[in-house]
Amino acid sequence: MRTSKFIEDVLDPRRDMLMAAWGQERVDRVEDEHRALVAMCRSSASLQASINGHTHQTMFNDAWGDLLAKPFVHLRSFCGGLAMSFANTTSVESDFSILKCENDSFRQSLTALSVEGIFQTKQLGAIREMLGLITPPDGEEEEEDE
Repeated sequence: MRTSKFIEDVLDPRRDMLMAAWGQERVDRVEDEHRALVAMCRSSASLQASINGHTHQTMFNDAWGDLLAKPFVHLRSFCGGLAMSFANTTSVESDFSILKCENDSFRQSLTALSVEGIFQTKQLGAIREMLGLITPPDGEEEEEDE
């Protein structure tokens, strides 16, 4: 996708949210990294073939693995956010039930972005706990066995 088309169709509809969350410099880096990626694809037939070989079943990290020589940190972060599934009412209601959470006066809409963020935060905590990835809060050291 040409960078101008990427900006028009992908970045611009999200620009206000991106500017609030990331700021102008980081949004500019996403654009710059996209330009660099397009140039890299144009100059490398093998990279272009590799990218074109991916399907909708290719895992996100596997697809980005083709670009390890140049990490495109900001572009990858942005695209990772786009790759997330957006919840519909049914899945959010299911999440409420699974997480034993209720819609209260501060959460008027089940599909509000803030509520989805709450669920994802709770889910991340649960996943880290399951995988044993819990780290102590900032400023607290783990006690060492003596």
